[in-house]
Amino acid sequence: MSDRHRKLAEDVVRTFKDTLSQSALSDISDAQFEDLALMVREAIAEELDAAATIVEEAARRLRREVEKRDLEL
Repeated sequence: MSDRHRKLAEDVVRTFKDTLSQSALSDISDAQFEDLALMVREAIAEELDAAATIVEEAARRLRREVEKRDLEL
């Protein structure tokens, strides 16, 4: 995963931390926040993979359409 995605995950966790009360912050360990950042990075990776699959399928359909039109000429 790119540094950009790591930074995005860290920003999400930091923003989440900012919404928590001091009491809640004291109940959540740094390790748990690191786990949350990992979950966010994994979610980003899954969404990127899903987007890549959509783009790949669109490219395959476009190639088939171009090949079909080439055959008609």
